[in-house]
Amino acid sequence: MARGRLKIFFGYSAGVGKTYAMLKAAQEAKAEGREVVIGYLEPHDRPDTMRLAEGLERLPLREIAYKGVVLREFDVDAALARRPSLLLVDELAHTNAAGSKNVKRWLDVKELVNSGIEVWTTVNVQHIEGLHDIVDAATSVDVSERIPDEVFDFADEVVLVDVEPETLIERMREGKIYDRTRAAMALENFFKTEHLSALRELYLRRNADRIEKRNNNGERRTRILVLISPSPSAERNIHIAARMAEAYHCRFSALYVERDGDLSDRSAENLKRHMRLVKDLGGELVVKYGCDVVETVADYARVAGITDLVIGKTWQSVGKKVGLEEKFVARMPNIQILIVPDSAHTGYRRGGVAAFFERLFLPKKLLGKYRTANRTLDIHNVIEREVRESDFPEQTIADVLARAFLRSVAVFGGRTALSAWEGEDVSFWQEENERAVLAWVQKNGRAAGRGSETLRGAKAVYLPVPTREGFAVLSFSCKRGKLSVTDRLIFSQVVPLLGLILQAAER
Repeated sequence: MARGRLKIFFGYSAGVGKTYAMLKAAQEAKAEGREVVIGYLEPHDRPDTMRLAEGLERLPLREIAYKGVVLREFDVDAALARRPSLLLVDELAHTNAAGSKNVKRWLDVKELVNSGIEVWTTVNVQHIEGLHDIVDAATSVDVSERIPDEVFDFADEVVLVDVEPETLIERMREGKIYDRTRAAMALENFFKTEHLSALRELYLRRNADRIEKRNNNGERRTRILVLISPSPSAERNIHIAARMAEAYHCRFSALYVERDGDLSDRSAENLKRHMRLVKDLGGELVVKYGCDVVETVADYARVAGITDLVIGKTWQSVGKKVGLEEKFVARMPNIQILIVPDSAHTGYRRGGVAAFFERLFLPKKLLGKYRTANRTLDIHNVIEREVRESDFPEQTIADVLARAFLRSVAVFGGRTALSAWEGEDVSFWQEENERAVLAWVQKNGRAAGRGSETLRGAKAVYLPVPTREGFAVLSFSCKRGKLSVTDRLIFSQVVPLLGLILQAAER
């Protein structure tokens, strides 16, 4: 099935006229004979905008009860069933209500486009993930609803909806954007000339970068690597690496060095969020295991041809004759290293007693680390060995992974294979709802199911494995609990091998 087109009406603030411009263009498309349907339109108290919606078919919204309130959300399944030639979905960065099929509206839109439907939508520059910290610094507003950079960069068309900041402020004063009470508050806070001018400059620059990136066919020689950790400050470092990649028109990688084996719940959650951010910003995630962070990073940087390294300056280096950052510089003299101050270390520093016991029991932590690394190598080696002796590689993979992760596994490749762990009933994989999740992952190439951002009510998690023909899918039963962060890390390291095996099995 051919991919649908994505057209974004792009602005820098509420009130510039994104929805108005989208509806005006939609009415022109309808006049030319196109089938135009409104999937979702943000309720605006703006008569001129609402008049432009008249005469256009609207899909019914999905009602979701949440904390005693009925919320009305875009119904992506109704849109897929209707399959119009052109669908309008306002507010791309919106977070869907709990109980929705997808966590974010951009995931709804991506599903529609992958199903062959052309979608027009709206978004402001402050909702682009890679610009989050810049917007925060410029406006003192922490925008929580954001879209991955790749969604914006790979839109088929972006329409700039622009207006001078002074004109926008005048519209606000006249009550054309918000009611008088809300407008007065906005003018005292966000709607200031300096804020709007900064956002407008950022919005124009970001669109220019998008065009340059799409037109850049030259050799990509710059290779950027950012070192990540569970520290909250890693988020800032990831954003910096992503912006460097944007400037150099290349991709970036993020390296996590596992040293301790086990993570606290807080650290595991932080790390998971940072890894998700790397993917949202278009980066590649790499996981390595080693006692010496500097040597581990240096070895990978040499093999990968890294030219620029982004690291955080941590509290551990304060007062030391030779800090960790200086070791990086000394070990990698031919790499340009950007050291970012760590402003979020206070919650992670340990007192003297805690540090003493940590050193005392270091061998146990090392055993945990080696146990994790050995599991990865063991899975890799066992799969390679047993597949060579098998005429049903899909079943071999399912059996090995079931033993390795202590849970039932399903492999959906050229053939389907199921491996039940400890007699678990695996017939649920044949249920209609589970088959729908599988189909979604095969089509969209993103994880779905329990513990993911999409279709979280499933009984298993479904993980895509890229092959030449598209995506095979590995599914782990979650009836006894979700996959841990460590298990997800280990699985990510064997995905390339699984892809090669399943690709060969498709022939």
